[in-house]
Amino acid sequence: MKFLTWLILVQVFFIAPLYAEESKEVNLNPLIEEALANNPEVQAAYNRWKAAEYKITEVSSLPDPMASFSGLGDPVETRLGPIDNKYSVSQMFPFPGKLGLEAKSKGKSAEMLKEKYEAVKREVIKNVKFLYYDMLWVNRAIQVTEEEKLIQENMEKVAQRKYESNVTSQQDVIKAQVELSKLIERLFQLKQNRNSIEAMMNSVLNRPQGTLLGRTASVELTDFKYELSRLRDMARESRQELLAAGLDIKRAEYEKSLAKLDYFPDFTLGVDYTEIGTGSITQIDDGKDAWMAMVSINLPIWFNRLGAQFKGKKAMLEAAKKDYEVEKNSVEYEVDDLYFKINTYKEIVSLYKTALVPQAKQAFEATRTGYETGKVDFLNWLDSERMLLQTRLAYYKAIVDYQKSIAYLERVVGRDL
Repeated sequence: MKFLTWLILVQVFFIAPLYAEESKEVNLNPLIEEALANNPEVQAAYNRWKAAEYKITEVSSLPDPMASFSGLGDPVETRLGPIDNKYSVSQMFPFPGKLGLEAKSKGKSAEMLKEKYEAVKREVIKNVKFLYYDMLWVNRAIQVTEEEKLIQENMEKVAQRKYESNVTSQQDVIKAQVELSKLIERLFQLKQNRNSIEAMMNSVLNRPQGTLLGRTASVELTDFKYELSRLRDMARESRQELLAAGLDIKRAEYEKSLAKLDYFPDFTLGVDYTEIGTGSITQIDDGKDAWMAMVSINLPIWFNRLGAQFKGKKAMLEAAKKDYEVEKNSVEYEVDDLYFKINTYKEIVSLYKTALVPQAKQAFEATRTGYETGKVDFLNWLDSERMLLQTRLAYYKAIVDYQKSIAYLERVVGRDL
């Protein structure tokens, strides 16, 4: 009696919570929100963008002024007295326009990182959707396989009865048992696959490994009615990598203009103040301190270096333009490819739902009746059962491929559909 009580307590406190966690239904949108809030890759991209924004203020400000102090070991005598100490303050001013161009260049770099941050978010959303739909398929596959396992167990019983009645050979019973073992093996593989998907989802969500995902909710087929031309326009307007490539062209143009301004000098303005000690003369300005204004410029005379710098910036601009073309061509191809895939999957799903699955069920029922009445052999019945299983699994796989293709297209065009 004590053992039974202990066993019940174990089930209540340990097994029951796990079962409740596994049976808890989980929806897609909360998982996406959790991933965007906790995924470390998203957080890293966000901080890179913010760091680049701070850089704009940094480069648009004047450099620090210079201050110096000189103390003479042996005083130098002047007409007014000995020089005691010398103070200097100076400030460098870049050639007009340089700071503005530098700020614009860094501004475009920050905008590029913002688009890359958005691209990381879209990638994480796509990954969460892929994993969710994969988990949905695995759960449906486990459910279908378990249902087929019950059918196979019934087939084995029918074959066993007919064997015991000397109506059929023992081979039918053995075939049914072998097929049942294959279904059990498939269930093991599917459950292992589910564990792998849960581990990947925990990684994307930044959850502790071992956290149970729960039971995926039913997903209604997304109604896809977009025209190809509209999808291309959406991609040009919203695809983050394409926008970043366009911003990179602007950044390279500012860098090229900045390289031109390096041919012009920067200016430094300063003031020197000299302390004069009291001397031995009797003039009225004896010991009077002196000051001096200073203007200096750098001399950009090394034209080989400046020319190479300008040519390098020009080449980077051309490279940025080509990178944009490469990205544009890639996006256009992906849009077209996914558009046709989605419409194909849509037709396949409809075909399975309206024709293939009902036909497979009818064929199975017909062969089952035929076997029980002795008109069909066991192998044909077994083949019809296999066909029913494969058709049902393929139906759910087509649904998942359809939904995943739409999720991928959302990543390509850079927005939700």
